[in-house]
Amino acid sequence: MLKALPLLGLAWALCRSAAAADCPQPANETLKVEAATLCIVLADADLAARQALLHEWIARSARIVADYYGRFPATPVVLKLRSMDGDGVGGGRTTNEDGLMIQVRVGRDASAASLRQDWVLVHEMVHLALPEIGRTHNWLAEGLATYVEGVARAQAGNRDIADVWAEDRHSMPLGQPRSGEGGMDQTPTWGRTYWGGALFCLQADIALRRQTSNRLGLQSALQAILRDTGGYANERDIDSVLRLGDAATGTHVLEDLYQRSKATAMTTDLDALWQQLGVPSDPKTQPFDDRAPLAPIRIAITAKPAQPPPR
Repeated sequence: MLKALPLLGLAWALCRSAAAADCPQPANETLKVEAATLCIVLADADLAARQALLHEWIARSARIVADYYGRFPATPVVLKLRSMDGDGVGGGRTTNEDGLMIQVRVGRDASAASLRQDWVLVHEMVHLALPEIGRTHNWLAEGLATYVEGVARAQAGNRDIADVWAEDRHSMPLGQPRSGEGGMDQTPTWGRTYWGGALFCLQADIALRRQTSNRLGLQSALQAILRDTGGYANERDIDSVLRLGDAATGTHVLEDLYQRSKATAMTTDLDALWQQLGVPSDPKTQPFDDRAPLAPIRIAITAKPAQPPPR
């Protein structure tokens, strides 16, 4: 990868003038991801010295998301980077107040290794693919970004499959309802928003694949939702969004799961679910059970699609 950096920097320089007109504000650089334009704004001068490293990270993250959805979800998108102390990536935020913008903090000592392991930028880019559905349903927006980040990176070979399932097994219990809590639309706690939403996505993915003989899953539904709504630049009500996903898979999985969980606290038997999927108690050190009833579905979720989806 290091030998390719000068060519990468040249490619960015060449595309800058061609795409600069697409940016809603002055940008240090632009990146074309097929028909989409990312307008890179380096808010701190000390980031300029790490430009090649940042380019590689941004381009990789954008390609992971584009491959998952069949295209990059939006254009143009301003990506504003700010520096912070330390190594790695800090918090991110995606907004649509004056055009689509992702803001991310990057460590001044960020290394190629730490940026390869970053999940924040992929998480934020995934937000671009779902239309604005309102704060009440923030659990779906954040849950999708949490779930898709791991799956998309695993499909791209950027994250170990065992690591994805290990995090799900460790963190999804945080999304279970506690005593006295209500449904997904009624409980905006951190755990229910991020990991309760991610658990909703996993359950939907499994149900979609079971009903389509493992031909179609949540990925197909999300591609259709992006295609038919245009993503985060637009507003839609949650019911219409879920209907679009169901229409693409010929099911009622998303609508039915939402109706059951939006106002009712639903507890999932996660131990039984992991056993059916063949996920061991410690996926990083123990083998998966490929003879488990839902093992083919588990394998299909993180497998790179045999054929690229239509763009």
